Amino acid sequence: MQFFPTSKIFLSFGSLHITWYAIFSLTGALVTYYLSQRTLKKMGYKESLGEDYFIMMLPIAYIGARIWYCLFEWKQYIADPISIFYVWEGGLAFHGGVIAAVIFGWFFLKKRNVDARRFADACAPNLLIGQAIGRWGNFVNQEAFGGVVSESFFNHFPAFIKEGMFIDGAYRMPTYLFEGVGNLIGFILIYFGFKKYGRKKRGDMAYAYIVWYGVVRFFVEGLRTDSLMMGPIRVAQLISICGIILGVLGLLGVYDKLFANIWPFKKVKPVVLFDLDGTLLDTEALIADSFRHVFAIYRPDYVLTTADLKGFLGPTLKESFEKYIPEVNSDELIAEYRKFNLAHHDEYVKPFYGVEEVLRTLKEEDYDIGVVSNKTVQTVTHGLEYCGLKDYFPVIVGCEQLNKVKPDPEGLIKACAELYRSIDNVVYVGDSVGDIKTCKNMSAFSVAASFDKTRREELQAAKPCALITSMPQLLDILKEDHEWSDFTTL
Repeated sequence: MQFFPTSKIFLSFGSLHITWYAIFSLTGALVTYYLSQRTLKKMGYKESLGEDYFIMMLPIAYIGARIWYCLFEWKQYIADPISIFYVWEGGLAFHGGVIAAVIFGWFFLKKRNVDARRFADACAPNLLIGQAIGRWGNFVNQEAFGGVVSESFFNHFPAFIKEGMFIDGAYRMPTYLFEGVGNLIGFILIYFGFKKYGRKKRGDMAYAYIVWYGVVRFFVEGLRTDSLMMGPIRVAQLISICGIILGVLGLLGVYDKLFANIWPFKKVKPVVLFDLDGTLLDTEALIADSFRHVFAIYRPDYVLTTADLKGFLGPTLKESFEKYIPEVNSDELIAEYRKFNLAHHDEYVKPFYGVEEVLRTLKEEDYDIGVVSNKTVQTVTHGLEYCGLKDYFPVIVGCEQLNKVKPDPEGLIKACAELYRSIDNVVYVGDSVGDIKTCKNMSAFSVAASFDKTRREELQAAKPCALITSMPQLLDILKEDHEWSDFTTL
């Protein structure tokens, strides 16, 4: 085993070599993967989705990149066909890799019922970082360079770049570096600027990437002396122009109109999920008296204030009791709370104004709906049955079914799975800051049910996607042209 036997080889095992080109190329791919996985997780996708796509896509993309390169250098390879497989010598065309990855992704995501535009938004900008890293492989291989320049051109460059750009007896323009820097600038502008201030719809992050990379590559390619050619035309410049046009059309929303009835541009009705307490059912008085009952037994010296009682709306029972009565096992306190709550349930509970009418309309219009609560399924079911609402909900998710309760989005994800729907279009209606956080933790569309004026300011401060003061207003929101996601979280 020998490290750095030549300037192009990182490690040798006899006749087996690991080149710097491979190291930089794979590192760029892994960084892109890591950044994309982090965003996909914020969207609520399982980690396996990104893993499966990356593992299957990576070899396909490399094959596509190699085939694309060889197609335009066919004279070289037809004379020595076996050299087609010598990828360690360089010769990967990025555009070919992207085309292969996109075609594979189309079938991969469609089969899994994942919105391709949303997935692309999570991954595409990160390619700029991966490309910037990968370009250093071109530097090591002394390729992707420009025309001859004077030695003074490198006066302000590090010495190793100057030395590496001395090729065939002359100093060459480091076009690989220009493209790498351009990609890095593009990532910063798209990820930290466009994402917050320019994005309006799904796919916009991917379209912005296509436009930016097309512009950078077009100008850099014009400086290169080793471009793939199709007659007098530089192939990369032609592809870049096509990419810029396609990206601009996407940003302008042309595809959403032209392909409105074709996946993934076809609009679909969102899954509409509801919290229970304070959203569907008015249980505030019952909750307050249940807490008073427990405090009267276990902490009779403490007088609950209105602020205390309001503070119990949202957190789990465990969190509330551990905060106020930490010296007693929370399971014992919760059992006493639920005993009183269930015994007196029917004396207090009633549905909010307009709830049944809204649920009836949603059912008639074929919306998939469900309930996700931090209460047990038994308690939720009892409340819905008592109020005559149970039959509207084919899916009820309660705390005992989950490893993590709200504000973790596991309950929303589980409800979507039981409804056989993807998590790409989800509306969750809830009355607490915790409900809004639950949506933001998977980029779902949050609707704050602000039926109590005293908590409205608190809900607005949590920045829900929409706020309603009565349940019938939900129907108006569902009629609006929305992307059923929360863009502010990504």
